[in-house]
Amino acid sequence: MSVSHLNFSGVFEMLVMFFQTCGALSLCLHRLTPYRSAWYGLGRIGVILSLFGLGISGALCGRHHSEFAIFAGGTMTLILIGMTMGNSNIDAVSPTRNLVEPKAA
Repeated sequence: MSVSHLNFSGVFEMLVMFFQTCGALSLCLHRLTPYRSAWYGLGRIGVILSLFGLGISGALCGRHHSEFAIFAGGTMTLILIGMTMGNSNIDAVSPTRNLVEPKAA
């Protein structure tokens, strides 16, 4: 009977690939769905979670001297560029009422 050996480097590399896929899908979901829809918010949260996941799994790959750390960093850069580039909708600002009435001259 053989004892299986868990390769942590391979697990971390799989996590990088998982978060890359989730990040790309979440970015598409965020950018291609209508503003203020549930899918828009889900894509936004997915992008943020995938960025955190890529950062952590990329750092763990770097500790094991794996080249996937570079792929994680490159993917994080592309996802951040995709989030900030283009004609994205900004949150609507509700008008505030004046605290002082204007005086007639």
